[in-house]
Amino acid sequence: MNQAEAALAASHRTPALRHARPVLLVAHRGSGHADNDPDGPPENTLAAIRYGFEQGADAVEVDVWRTADGELVLHHDLTSDRTTGLAGFEIPNVTYAELKAAGAGLWKHARWEAEYVPTLAEAAALVPAGRSLVVEIEQGPDVVPACLEAVARAEVIWISKNLDTAGALKASCEQPVFWIVDTTARYEIGGWSQGHRRGPHSARVGYDQHADVVWLVEQALERGLDGLDTMFVYPPDLPDALHDAGLCWMVWTVNDPRAIDQVLADGAWAITTDNTREVRSWLAEAGGSR
Repeated sequence: MNQAEAALAASHRTPALRHARPVLLVAHRGSGHADNDPDGPPENTLAAIRYGFEQGADAVEVDVWRTADGELVLHHDLTSDRTTGLAGFEIPNVTYAELKAAGAGLWKHARWEAEYVPTLAEAAALVPAGRSLVVEIEQGPDVVPACLEAVARAEVIWISKNLDTAGALKASCEQPVFWIVDTTARYEIGGWSQGHRRGPHSARVGYDQHADVVWLVEQALERGLDGLDTMFVYPPDLPDALHDAGLCWMVWTVNDPRAIDQVLADGAWAITTDNTREVRSWLAEAGGSR
């Protein structure tokens, strides 16, 4: 049992201790966003994964798509424009050879010219003993079998915005699975949105609806999921609802110390951040929680 699985098991067994245990620190896309870590490697590359662990992360988060020829690759956006030299294409519509040749580092700095779009299997091979890879599947449940095969020898925490994908993962493996839910405040409608995705093509659902925390918890329980992964802005009744249901709570992307204080006080099991080194030092100073 690795660190993530032990923390998850302890959280389920003794939910009343959620405020006392160490939080799992996850490096967002390895090195995080360019604005937060301008000197770090480009996101979702092998250099970024190594860097995230070097900065003290318990786990590194990556995003996964399947290319037109069936290769599982690390890439955040649907389109290739922002972080590769291949403009105007959607990742599922290009071959891996085309995508790899385009490179994945020049957008950040010339010193990263050699970085390319890696495969999920390559990423999984870099996970040190006792640490984990947090894999966000960006597509529908049809990619689940291939994803599980690609990381068969690594410690993985699975996350997905697609509820059907999350359900398929939990039905097929014993590793932790979290459903990513957009609970961003929508001030123009005077409340919260409840965004998620469904189906093989990850159709967007419910982004103009008020968040129903009870419904969110029910969906997670119905599929046997381990919890929810939400933005650091969330309905105030969400933490207690998850706690009462025996579910764990991951939070993204937490970069500000005030937000970290809040989510830790509310019982977050894991926080995903762009500021891995800083957050690790804050947690260490506070003995695991601020």
